[in-house]
Amino acid sequence: MSDNSNDLEKAQPSDEEASPDPTGEATTGDQDEGPGCFPAVVAGTLLMGMVAAILCGVTTWILFNKRAEIAVRTLEGFVPMIEQSLLEPEDKEKVIDQFESLIKEMSAPDYPPAAASAVMQRLVRLPIPHWGELDAVQSYIEKNYEGDEKETGLTQLSRVRKAVQMSQATVFDVVDVLEPVVVIDNATGSRSLKSNMTREQVDDVIDRARLLAERCGIEDKRFPRVDMSTILRQEIKAAKTEGGF
Repeated sequence: MSDNSNDLEKAQPSDEEASPDPTGEATTGDQDEGPGCFPAVVAGTLLMGMVAAILCGVTTWILFNKRAEIAVRTLEGFVPMIEQSLLEPEDKEKVIDQFESLIKEMSAPDYPPAAASAVMQRLVRLPIPHWGELDAVQSYIEKNYEGDEKETGLTQLSRVRKAVQMSQATVFDVVDVLEPVVVIDNATGSRSLKSNMTREQVDDVIDRARLLAERCGIEDKRFPRVDMSTILRQEIKAAKTEGGF
């Protein structure tokens, strides 16, 4: 009887052995499951960054060596704009002749890309189509102003032209000066002078011209008029001898 009791006690687990570990489930849940997909994400991101950098470098190299070709296409796009501008006919013809000569010169396979870049840096600063718009405002002043007001208006426009000639003012400056008398088509982005300029609008142009001339340090007097073709020739020569800005 005692032997059977001993065997029964041995067969039955003790309380410690029978009770499950209350922390067992938590311990299993807290086990490290490894890095998961994070390293793959990081590696993929780095790889994409490397590819983007390579593509950027290749694209930059291609564009760097295609500067002459890009300049030619840009100049070709300028010609129709100049043809439709308000430049005086003789001045317009000379400007277009210079553009066509430059296009032919840059189209040569051995034309230095650096020279093309220098030329374009200077040409894009010139208010070529806007030169005729300044003439239109000048004509309005000559017809509608008198005495000192007329002289002041003509003087301020002359100072603006001098600032452009001296490379002190750019196309952006001239566009700002002419803004009161210009209409912009929001659909196409094209600009044109208002068909009926008013005295108030032209007065605003004169004030803006004066402020621009003062900022550029241009002497307050009238200067001999210079054609755009003369300024264009000057800038092309400077680009070839001195480089861009």
